[in-house]
Amino acid sequence: MQNGYLIVGIDPGTTTAVAILDIKGELVNLFSSRVVSISDVIEHIIEYGRPLIVASDVTPASNTVEKIKRAFNAVLFSPNESLPTNDKINLAKQFRYSNEHERDALAAALWAFRDCKNKFTHIEKKTPVDMDVDEVKALVIRGYSIDAAISQLSVPDKVEKVQKKEVKITDNQILELQETIHRQEKQISRLREYIEELQSQLVKKDDRIDELASLMDGIKIKDQRALRKTREIGRRDKDISRLKKELRKREDYISLLSTQIDQLKQFHTLDVLGERIPLKVISSFTKDSILETEAKYGLKKGDMVFIEDAGGGSHTTADLLISKGIRVVIIQNEMSYTAKKRFLDAGTPILSTKEVNIHRIADFAVVNPDILYLAIQKWQENTRKMRVNKMESLIREYKKKI
Repeated sequence: MQNGYLIVGIDPGTTTAVAILDIKGELVNLFSSRVVSISDVIEHIIEYGRPLIVASDVTPASNTVEKIKRAFNAVLFSPNESLPTNDKINLAKQFRYSNEHERDALAAALWAFRDCKNKFTHIEKKTPVDMDVDEVKALVIRGYSIDAAISQLSVPDKVEKVQKKEVKITDNQILELQETIHRQEKQISRLREYIEELQSQLVKKDDRIDELASLMDGIKIKDQRALRKTREIGRRDKDISRLKKELRKREDYISLLSTQIDQLKQFHTLDVLGERIPLKVISSFTKDSILETEAKYGLKKGDMVFIEDAGGGSHTTADLLISKGIRVVIIQNEMSYTAKKRFLDAGTPILSTKEVNIHRIADFAVVNPDILYLAIQKWQENTRKMRVNKMESLIREYKKKI
């Protein structure tokens, strides 16, 4: 058995763990056991020295920790708040431990040492060389100031002179002592039997705890199965909801396609009968609108189109329609000069709604064929005259230069 001061961390419970540090913070011993009593813990600690601090990792400290603290008349250390798991892992990571109980006991002892470390360093600086610094630390931990502790230990010991006397023991006294020893032996025997009985009860309680733990594990497994089933039902419900939404979207798309098919049939009927010439409607003179009309109804060579809003177009959008072989473009507002020039150069007539009488049928427009052809002829004649005039103008300019 050693006599140095110790800092002891304890994690009580079904498995009890004890971490023992010396007063310099060095790990002296670390152990844990499932079948261990308070007296066993006390006997184990005594083998390594005298506990100055008994520490717990939780607040408030358990009754077991309180009892061990009282057995050694030690100072209890308990943090202001129970130590978080991350803090305990960081404190104990420099040491090897077998389970989380040993980790918690080790963290409690190390936390207590860290809390006292600066104070210990200050004590070491102030303590005289010839004085036992550990004894000063012990007094300070128990509530003394550093100066008071040093002063207390500086008082010379009073040596009492003991006069030796010869002691005579009578036969009656010997008999009384023998009876006292006999009674104490009986008492010790009874106490040992009681300890064995308590240990037996503890084993039974541990077995019951294990039984209840197994029962709880079974309940947890059932709960986990029920939870998995509930989650699976939830996932299926989400899948069903998603599929219903997808079905509604497809039904809406089918309805839209049916409408477009009906409109295309009407368009084809008008085209075949020749009573009205159908026009494919483009909402605005942009690339997106042109491609949208093409996706819905198709744009092929020889088609005639009606652009509802011709403003904002450019030579790029004009080239897109020209590349598709559009025969006639009808507009109801002004088109840009660059776009008009592209159509003019390509020989694609641009007609105004003022020149032809347009009627709307659903997403299509129709025009009287006689009026349309007259307008086309007029555009072609005007275009021809414009080109002739331009050519004559160029010739006159050339002759002037000659």
